[in-house]
Amino acid sequence: MRFRNIWILVASMLALILAGCQAESTNTAKEVKQVGEEELREKAVQHIKETYHKEFEVTKVECVRKFGTSCFITGKVKDRKDTEIRVYWLPPDGIKDDYVLTLWDEELEPEIKSLSERTMDIREIETISYTNGAEKSKYTGEVPSVFEVLKNGGDKDFLFKWVGEIYQNNGQYEEEIKQFLKEIKAMNFNDVLIVFFVYDDQLKTDSENEEEDNYLLYRYNISIDDIQKVDIDNLNLDQYKTVIKH
Repeated sequence: MRFRNIWILVASMLALILAGCQAESTNTAKEVKQVGEEELREKAVQHIKETYHKEFEVTKVECVRKFGTSCFITGKVKDRKDTEIRVYWLPPDGIKDDYVLTLWDEELEPEIKSLSERTMDIREIETISYTNGAEKSKYTGEVPSVFEVLKNGGDKDFLFKWVGEIYQNNGQYEEEIKQFLKEIKAMNFNDVLIVFFVYDDQLKTDSENEEEDNYLLYRYNISIDDIQKVDIDNLNLDQYKTVIKH
């Protein structure tokens, strides 16, 4: 899935490294050696059952031992969609999963993609996600729709992340960026990280097969702790702007 949650993968790998470094202790090393694939399967199944009251069908178990041992158990939650997720066993921190993040990303992607295309001249969307990183989820049992959570004010522990490429659109791109931010604010997101790569309109009609990077004009790295507190009309976008090509 093109918009699959890159942020959770990065955060999980950081957690893996940190947990792996801690796993150098004697007690953790012994614990790792004693746990086999079958026990990991059972741990994952039990975790999903206790957390979400659903069955979990394990399809793959992978362990990384470079920084100690951390294991990834891939499988399907037996909900109405057989949602494919990963359960992370990261000693000594315990067991985590990305079920909530997967459900929410799948809900958000078509809505945010449509919103993006309505407000901006989109070249490509690379990332759409709503995540709490590597933290354990506080949502258990029947997970609410992300739109229900947003309707009730959003979740300040979650980060909305959007990364993509847009065209300058005859100089209208900054107005379009602000309109996109207004729409995101109206949806009740809080903490946001939004990255725009702005390309010259000439790339649309170029027939000389030049490198795409030759048309990259600007990057906007917009990080806002709580967009609900921001007056977007008066937001100075220059503070987030990096000029790539003059």
